Formats: sequence, C-alpha cells, structure tokens
Amino acid sequence: MRKLDRLPEPECLAANAAQWTKDYTASRQQNPKHPFKWRSQNCYQETRKHLLAMTQGRCAFCDGGLGAESRETVEHFRPKSQFPEFAYAWSNLFPCCDMCQSQKKEQFSEDLLKPDEDDFVFSHFFIVNYKSGELEVSPQADLKARSRAEITLQLYGLNLAARTKARKREWESFCREIEPFLDDYNYRYFLEPC
Repeated sequence: MRKLDRLPEPECLAANAAQWTKDYTASRQQNPKHPFKWRSQNCYQETRKHLLAMTQGRCAFCDGGLGAESRETVEHFRPKSQFPEFAYAWSNLFPCCDMCQSQKKEQFSEDLLKPDEDDFVFSHFFIVNYKSGELEVSPQADLKARSRAEITLQLYGLNLAARTKARKREWESFCREIEPFLDDYNYRYFLEPC
C-alpha cells in the first residue's frame, strides 16, 4: 500500500452526496437488503476518474494496474452494507482492483490501514521480502501497528501467491533497468526501498 494524497471531491459528489446518503439510509432502514446504486452514472464516472488520478491508475491497496490487468472497481473502505452513511462519502471511496475487493468483501476492522491517513508511512508497518515477494510486518512496529499491518495483509489478501509472484517479476524488471522510472511500474511501495 502506498501513501495517497486525496484529491478534492468531484463537484457532482459534493453537490449530491448528502441527499443521496439521506435517501439511501432511509431506504436501508425500510429494507436492510436495499441495493446500493449510484444515482448518476455521470457522477460515478467523474468520481472514478478522480480516484484513478489519485493513484495514477492503480489499486489503492495493492498498487497493481487497473484496466489492463484487473477490472476497475470503486471500493467502499467502510462497507456500505455496514455503514450506509458513508456510501457516498468521498473520504470512503478508493480505486480498487477486483482481487483486493473480492478478498475484502464486506469485512472491516477499525484497525484496517487506510492509505490516505495523514500518518500512514509504509515503512512504519511493513518491510518487503525480495526473495519471496511478500510483505511482512515490520519488526520495529509497536504492537498496535503490527496488528494493523496484519489485519490489512489478511483482509486485502496482499500476500496471495499470485501477488507475491507478480511483485517479484516487477522487482526483477525494475532492477534490470539502468535508470528505471518508478511510476512505470506496479507495486511501487515494494520497489521504492530497492
């Protein structure tokens, strides 16, 4: 996971989120199984573009490429099924690959790391293992930080075999270049310490 700076909220979301949230929460109170739906496809597309610009077209959690390698999705960090009041909240939305989203599903913990937190620094929570391609909990992390790192690794499936192999391949490619440009690669948080 790489530190993100959240861009300004899209105008359409700023103008409509309060009413859409009010309507959605009211519908959920009447029918807890009421499905979530973007009220405007134009606003959804504008929101998605802002999110993708925030991550340079990568998943906010694994930093893998979106579109060519994985389907683009919009992740509700706090699941809308549990937190309908955050369904349209700009601070709750992230671009996400379908692998991260299918791993997390509707799971949530208050300790889950959020990449746009002011104090999020990758190296405070994780170290990289270049031999295995895995992300490991930093041995210097305090107990709370260790717990948060472990929960994040588990809920987003960041050490699944396919992911560790992909990170190793990307690292090998990165190291072969004479002057590699970091933003040309996926898994930048894995490559930055290299």
